Amino acid sequence: MGLFSFLKSEKPTYTDRVWKTKPMAWRGMITDALTSITKNEVSIVITFFEKEQSEFLSFLTEKKVPYYQLSSEFADEASQQEKVVFVCDASFIQSSALLNLLKGWQVKGKVSFLFSGHYPLPSKEDKIIQKLTGAFPQCPIIFYSSLDEPAFEIFGSDRIVGLLDKMGMKEDEAIEHTLVSQSMKRARTKVESGVAKEIVTQSEEEWYARNVKKR
Repeated sequence: MGLFSFLKSEKPTYTDRVWKTKPMAWRGMITDALTSITKNEVSIVITFFEKEQSEFLSFLTEKKVPYYQLSSEFADEASQQEKVVFVCDASFIQSSALLNLLKGWQVKGKVSFLFSGHYPLPSKEDKIIQKLTGAFPQCPIIFYSSLDEPAFEIFGSDRIVGLLDKMGMKEDEAIEHTLVSQSMKRARTKVESGVAKEIVTQSEEEWYARNVKKR
């Protein structure tokens, strides 16, 4: 099965934006978050792996982007923060502390959920999406991915990059289409079908190395 094999599927309840490289995906995500901040809106960046969050925070520091790392211990303090990009891991996004915090923010204005890539197992990710859409149906959910991620590499991302290069796609441009989201989810569903018992890891690279059999 090819990664972008366009078959019929349910329309996702989120948006996918895919860049060629992770730095460009992160730059796109930061740009969207900062644009929201200028409109007095709240943007929350969500990561699935500990290593990725650490690297993303370093990226924010390098780019001199103001941020606040969310945690249950400092939920009250977080409610007082302004003009910052909020960052948290996916486990915290499901906590009652954050849900209460989000309800307060939503009263004041728009809240957006910006995910740094997808989790390898769609069944786990779907639970988070369902909880967010159930509690905050008007809040946008956007996933920022890149073709150099392990999830794409196992489905021949090199060929896709070559095709995009021939089409003239630039480094700072992103692919965004419902069919792409559908194809990405089918690819991850295929990966999940081959995982009998998940081994939880601290990075996406380690996850695929330990959970997915090499072809």
